[in-house]
Amino acid sequence: MSGTKKITALQLYFILILSIGITNHVLLIPVLLHLGKRDSWFGAALSLIPLLLWVCLLYIVVKRTKQMNMMEWIKQKFGKVVVILFKLGLITICFVNAIITIKEMVTWTNVTYLPRTPPFMIALLFIIFCFFAARSGVRAIAITSGILLPVVVFLGYFMMGANFQYKDYSLLSPLFTHGYGPTLTSIMLTCGASFELLTLVFLQHHVDTRIRLSALLILAAIMIGLTIGPLTGAIAIFGPFEAADIRYPAFEQWRMVTLGKYISHLDFLSIFQWISGAFVRTSLLMFLSVDVIGIQKKRTRTLILLGISLMFLAASLYPVTDNQMVHLIQNKYYPVMFGIGLSLLLVLLVMSILPGRRKEKNA
Repeated sequence: MSGTKKITALQLYFILILSIGITNHVLLIPVLLHLGKRDSWFGAALSLIPLLLWVCLLYIVVKRTKQMNMMEWIKQKFGKVVVILFKLGLITICFVNAIITIKEMVTWTNVTYLPRTPPFMIALLFIIFCFFAARSGVRAIAITSGILLPVVVFLGYFMMGANFQYKDYSLLSPLFTHGYGPTLTSIMLTCGASFELLTLVFLQHHVDTRIRLSALLILAAIMIGLTIGPLTGAIAIFGPFEAADIRYPAFEQWRMVTLGKYISHLDFLSIFQWISGAFVRTSLLMFLSVDVIGIQKKRTRTLILLGISLMFLAASLYPVTDNQMVHLIQNKYYPVMFGIGLSLLLVLLVMSILPGRRKEKNA
């Protein structure tokens, strides 16, 4: 629980692909379709350029901090006050991300395949599983991700191939019929979602192998691919305007899947994909919320995790309409995440370049 058991860089990448992929694959796509319509897929593709540049800056931070515990590194260089501000900010970000993930998972579950199950029971059972995963530590989350990710990827390609018969890719053009604004908006929102790769910096001290720039660039490309794939699929199947009115475009694509004439209703397979991503993401955010505090005593960490779980359960049951949730995600969540991801990386980059007071004192 204390985080002494290390993981490899590849295992960390598996965790991030599942954690960030669930948002890029499910939460982000409806927002892009609503705001960008037909131009959304092109904006998502173009976002790879600034994201690759951003990842290069991220690698500089990783390299200059030598994969140390980021909170300990900040404390050594800039003192207790600065590290406390970082801890509070990071915990707040983790809380917001986890609550939105849980809320969306509960809503989707309740609407699609468990309409008669109370949302409280769905949230309770889900959070219990996440609590035990976070309590077991990052290594347990990494091993789980290594098992789940291959199946999730296989199901994704299966759905894409099975729906090829319904797709008309001519619907992806013409572009810029409403100017360049939708494309630029799509670039910003896609970058805002993918900037969560910054989580890697705060988990780097749990990695016992070297984090390489080439791997981070590939990881960034995978993040964009997870967005473009179902996004272009939704437009090619439903059209840009019909797809923009669908609450969960990725799930609706699953409902189109058939095998021959007699096998249909395979959308239950999407449950595995959705729950896998949401589980890994929420467990990771719970673990990270406790890990940044720096408490080593197992009993204390367990009690804090228990408190966090209860807070998540209460927040997920707060009465918020689906329209309010959609408005929050579209107009506030992703633009704010874009600003936080860009600003936080620049701050860390500047801090890694500055000499720091203790280093000068020891010299």
